[in-house]
Amino acid sequence: MVQALIFIGIVVLVSVLLSEVSDKSGIPMLFIFIVFGMAIGSSDLMSNFDNFELADKVCSTALIFIMFYGGFGTSWRAAKPVAGKALILASFGVFFTAAITGIFVHYVLGFPLVESLLLGSVIGSTDAASVFSILRRRKLSLKENTDSLLEMESGSNDPFSYILTIVCLALIQGGIKPGEALLMLFLQVAVGVAVGGLISYALVILMRRNIFFKGGGNEVFTIAVALLGYALAELLSGNGYLSVYIIGIVLGNQEFQSKRDLVAFFDGINMMAQILIFFVLGLLSDLHSIIEVFPAALLVMLFMTLVSRPVSVFGLMLPMRNSSLPQKLVISWAGIRGAASIVFAIVAVSTVELQYDLFHIVFTVVLLSLAIQGGLMPMVAIKTRMYDPEGDVLKTFTDYEEARNVHFVITEIYPDHPWIKQMLQDIFLPKDIRVVIVERGEKQFLPSGQTVIEEGDRLVLSALHYDDESEHINLSERTIEAGDRFEGRLIRDLKLHAQERIILLKREDEVIIPTGDVRILRDDLVVTSWLTE
Repeated sequence: MVQALIFIGIVVLVSVLLSEVSDKSGIPMLFIFIVFGMAIGSSDLMSNFDNFELADKVCSTALIFIMFYGGFGTSWRAAKPVAGKALILASFGVFFTAAITGIFVHYVLGFPLVESLLLGSVIGSTDAASVFSILRRRKLSLKENTDSLLEMESGSNDPFSYILTIVCLALIQGGIKPGEALLMLFLQVAVGVAVGGLISYALVILMRRNIFFKGGGNEVFTIAVALLGYALAELLSGNGYLSVYIIGIVLGNQEFQSKRDLVAFFDGINMMAQILIFFVLGLLSDLHSIIEVFPAALLVMLFMTLVSRPVSVFGLMLPMRNSSLPQKLVISWAGIRGAASIVFAIVAVSTVELQYDLFHIVFTVVLLSLAIQGGLMPMVAIKTRMYDPEGDVLKTFTDYEEARNVHFVITEIYPDHPWIKQMLQDIFLPKDIRVVIVERGEKQFLPSGQTVIEEGDRLVLSALHYDDESEHINLSERTIEAGDRFEGRLIRDLKLHAQERIILLKREDEVIIPTGDVRILRDDLVVTSWLTE
């Protein structure tokens, strides 16, 4: 027991140190961890580890938290302009990529048709961890919001790949007709969305009632919600990963008191889950088997990179008028395979017997994809002129705002605003406030001192977070009902306590930062701050 704990501790410590190597070198963390796992698996410490059923349970559970955190870290405000494209690529893009790849495998490599389609389904999705690593750690900002599009697509397409994998496994096991397979596909999506949506709705209601827990209770509660969302969807024949991803998106885009603590907590959980998955995957691999399947895996990887992924991307994005040729080329190249594909391969191998070594083919395809596509991604962005040296791939600011003592606010330049036609360097701002992003129409850019402010611009400003350790500032909220003394009155005409201020109104789906001439209406949610002695 003691020796096992020492071994586990050393493995985790080395993995954390290797993540720092990934940060500095730009090599995807998945690739480094898998190689580390292969090295341990090839040694006498854990040789001949081949328990696929145990690996399936461990990796599938860890993947729940990776999916949840992928949604939790997605800023809907930043992703909204490209959400339509991303969801089309994440769903139909995975389907067409899997189908085209499966047909190629069947006719070129000679595998049975359904097993070929299973291989295409398993490796049909792109890896969010690798895409995030390459874009963010290499500071690879892309034009036309392509970086946001890639992040949302890669973060949301794993559930669709898993759905296709489950359907193919059902076809291989027999007892299911093509029509029933389509119904199964529909139920996987519909039930997953429904369960995730209902649980998210219940969470929002609880948060609006300010129901929170102390002493780590929020973290435990959120873990339970993620597990429940996955299990309920699976129990009702839906896709648990899709359900968990939706819950993560909804929860991550709400404002509540303990959100900063949850970000730090799940950041650690996410790293631990990735270490666990990548290490187990490395243990399961066998160098001799990798060499045997290498020619087939290389053919599949090259075909996906040069044919099936580009055909799917160009076919789906061709009707989209605001998608340029360089953008399509970069998106096609960014179809990097990753950990989820290997986890789905483990699910398949532990479920049915196949005529070929699915696990090691997928494993080798992922390694090749990480090395070739991931390694050449910056060069492709530069050659296609999609790299934006003046952009900032961290423009969602979610990581900074939740994990650091910086807050971001947005203000709109209304008609007759005194800043219109003024250069930024000529505008007086307190020394601790900066204009970090200008949104002009659908374009975002980083301003300089010579940037001229125009009517309709939306400015994102940064400022230091205020920690009221003495808890002198309190917030309260009230919903204006019929007969309320605030109803129908202008804010400047209200008689408030000397230490009380109205700081926010919520009217249906609109949030209003009030001025004196704002009139309070029935059903408005009024947030008031007041200072205690």
